Parts: sequence; C-alpha cells; structure tokens
Amino acid sequence: MENFLFSIIVPIYNVDLYLEECLNSICKQTYTNFEVILVDDGSTDKSGAICDMYVKRDQRFRVIHKKNGGLVSARQAGVTEAKGDYIVCVDGDDWISLNYLLMFKEEIENNHPDIICCGHIISDGLDNKKVLLSNENRYYTKEEIRREIYPSLIQTEKAEYFSPSLWAKAFKSNLYYQQQQHVDINISVGEDGACTIPCIFYAESMSLISECLYYYRTNFLSITKNKKPFRWDGPARVSRHLEKQLDLSRGDFQDQIYRKTVHDLFTVIVTQFYRDENLKEIKRDINRHLAEPYYAKAITECRFKGSVKAKMMHYAVKYKMFWLIKIYAKNKGR
Repeated sequence: MENFLFSIIVPIYNVDLYLEECLNSICKQTYTNFEVILVDDGSTDKSGAICDMYVKRDQRFRVIHKKNGGLVSARQAGVTEAKGDYIVCVDGDDWISLNYLLMFKEEIENNHPDIICCGHIISDGLDNKKVLLSNENRYYTKEEIRREIYPSLIQTEKAEYFSPSLWAKAFKSNLYYQQQQHVDINISVGEDGACTIPCIFYAESMSLISECLYYYRTNFLSITKNKKPFRWDGPARVSRHLEKQLDLSRGDFQDQIYRKTVHDLFTVIVTQFYRDENLKEIKRDINRHLAEPYYAKAITECRFKGSVKAKMMHYAVKYKMFWLIKIYAKNKGR
C-alpha cells in the first residue's frame, strides 16, 4: 500500500462564516497523509485569525498571509509551497466528504492517473443537488482523452463542456504547478478553466469517480448583494491564454475557443446592466467593446448547433439585442 502525500491548497478571502466548516472537513479525513496550505489573500474579516488557530492546532497546516491579489495569485502562492505528490484545491467556503482523499488515494493506487475527478454536490443551505461527472468509475488513457474528452474540453456546438473547476479534482503536482504558474493573475473570471483545461490537455491519463464527494456552497444572498460588472478583458485573457497553452492543430480547439469567448462575452454584457449609469452610456460602452478585433472575430466565427439557448445567446450578442439581454439580466438569479 503506497502512502501518497496530498497537498491541499485553500485560497481564503473573507469567508470567516464558513471557513471552520471547510477546515474541519479536512481535519476529519479518513486518509491522513496530507498537508494543508492556507492562503489568506488579504482578508479583512476573521479569516486570518481562524487560519492561525488551525496552524497551532494541527501541524499539517501552514498559512501564508499575503496582500490581496486575487484567486490566481493565491493559488500560485500555495502551489509554490506544496510538497505533495498530488495537488487538491478546496475553496474556503466549501467542504469535502470524509472519504474525499481516501477515494482519490485508492484510484491512484489502482491506476496512477495524472488527474482524478469526482462529482460534486451544490448546496444552498436548504437543498443539495448532485452533479455527476460519470455514472460509473472510468479510467482514460491518453488516446481516450483525445478521442472522448477533447471534443468537449472547452465548449461544444451545444454549449456543453467538461467541468472546468479546480475543486473536485486532484492533479499530479508537476502538471498542476506548470499550468497554474502560467495563468495570468489578472484573470478574475474563468480562472479555474485557464488552469484545468491545459492540465487535461497535457495529461497522459485521467480517472472519473462516479461518487459526489465535494460540497460546493452557493450563497444566493451574497450573489444578489454583490452584483457588479465583470471586466471586459476577462474573456479575451482566458481565450488568448488557451490559444497559447494548447496545440490548436489537435481537433477543433480554435472553434471551441470562439464559442467559449462568445459565451463568456455574453455573461460580461449581462453584468454591465448592473451598473448604476445611464442606459445610453452603458449601450455605447458595450458597442465599443464588441467592436474590438478579438471579440468581433470570435462573434463572426462562432457557431452553435443543437442548443436553442446557445443560439439565442449568440444571436443577441451578434445583432446587439441589448433590450433582450437587459431583460435577462434583470431576471437572472430570481
């Protein structure tokens, strides 16, 4: 029986209401050979003090207190300190099942995959919704990844895609380190996929576990209160990063990137209607950004088929149907 060391990286920013539940779920793991790297990204609440408390309580915990720099910089700081065979990411307001690491460890013993993925449970405090990645445990060779995962790695014509989250996964340390360190720290939306997608592309093998072992917390009150416009450069930053990191000659990755760009661009446009500004000025600003060469090309080249919702989204962006997007923005999250 092999004794793999997991490095659990927990980026933390102002989540003191949930942090102890997260860290307790880690402490109680049935597989105990792990280290925990807490990255306090300039929290202004009690999160930093909670981190210090757990470091004193459990020698497997270490903490990095740093100036706020965003999620990417926090994860980069964490992986620099990691010593484990595999990297596991857990967000500070989520939690994991007791056998989370044990299930990963058993899969590593059996198949030694570069990446292990499991299902997750979305929890809003009242209801739990299971999201499966697979109906059965499955191991993929490199050729099987190319044949079965690549076509939906970024985004298909039906707007479907492989789970881009860093959580609910374990990565071989060298693979994760190499890709996470390449991610632009200025990416604030889609930062998980900027790392996960290249990791899967370069992986020699991957396993899917059918069980849902990760609990993802949704806080709808917080989302409603903190509605703010996303940065315009976000979709382009992520897409250009993927164009640089992937071999675009492998399959239809460029087409997938165009679809992802338009999909993300739609999301950015939706958030512009959260601005407390004159509607005419908001529309003028949207038009200005849609005219940027990178976005204009993606909109022109993008093709969706088999999904009415995706086609309507593309149509609304392409033909600047801002009235429709505004209605969507107003009703989103209700």
